[in-house]
Amino acid sequence: MIRINRKAFTVKIREDRATLLACIGIAFVFWLLIKLSQTYRAEKQVLFQFEIPSDKALATLAPNDMTVQLEGTGWDLMFDFFSSRTVKLSYDMSGITQLNLNRARLRSDIAQNLNSNDISIMEINPESLNLTLEDKSTKPVPVIVRDSLNFAPEHHLKSPVKVSPDSVEIAGPASLVSTIDKWYTDSLQLDNLKTTTTQVVKLEKPPRELSVSVNQVEAQIEVEPFTEKTMYIPLVIKNAPDSLRIFPDKINISCKLGLSKYDSVSFRDFIAEVDLKGISANAPNNSVPVVITQKPDFVESLQYTPKSAKFFIVEQPEETEAENPKSE
Repeated sequence: MIRINRKAFTVKIREDRATLLACIGIAFVFWLLIKLSQTYRAEKQVLFQFEIPSDKALATLAPNDMTVQLEGTGWDLMFDFFSSRTVKLSYDMSGITQLNLNRARLRSDIAQNLNSNDISIMEINPESLNLTLEDKSTKPVPVIVRDSLNFAPEHHLKSPVKVSPDSVEIAGPASLVSTIDKWYTDSLQLDNLKTTTTQVVKLEKPPRELSVSVNQVEAQIEVEPFTEKTMYIPLVIKNAPDSLRIFPDKINISCKLGLSKYDSVSFRDFIAEVDLKGISANAPNNSVPVVITQKPDFVESLQYTPKSAKFFIVEQPEETEAENPKSE
């Protein structure tokens, strides 16, 4: 009968396992040393900082960063990465109007900020920067709301959307500021409006050359129900001889308007015209179109009847001369 010493067997397995792990660890270290001794390529981010006088602004777009491709051993690239994950380049533009950073200067400035002189700079993107300073300008411009408003049935906008503040101040290079005469908001979309409401709306984000005094405004949307009003409007006749008349001499007009404007609108706010210029009194078709030439801006769905008027000539009675007896 064979007896196994379990304790001795367990100890033997543990010793073998420890030996195996030690061998694996040593192999891994040698492998890592070999790998890190080889040459690799890696990318690194370069951040820019420009010190600009307060009365000046960049006329051309300055990048916030760029990408540089490096080549070096794994050891050099690893230590460079852990020492600094980015390269920061700072340039003082006081007393100058232009800064030209060509490929050679950029490579030199980047190399001075790397952890090892053995790291080679292979590619940079962009390869050069040409920056120009000009006088800084400020200018107030009105805020324009981009809105897409949908109203509940029988409701509409009581007055144009009001914003507060109604203007913003933009600042930046004079050549760019001079071309801007308004500043838009982001899109304001509201549905089923039937009561006055106030919304905060963000302004469009400016390009990096410009700054805007505020980044949002408050928009007030006044909503009211609308109603229909009907009136008779007298016709105005243009270019008609005294003997010519039209029928009818007034038209019936109907329109939709806000409840707040109902009592303030009268027939005097509308002008309906017929123009007889160039029309022969003997024309076979004795009708002329009616045209609405004046109406309040806030009225909607304007309808009127009739759309044309007929004209005719009123004959004047002939005058007879009294015969005077001749004296002999």
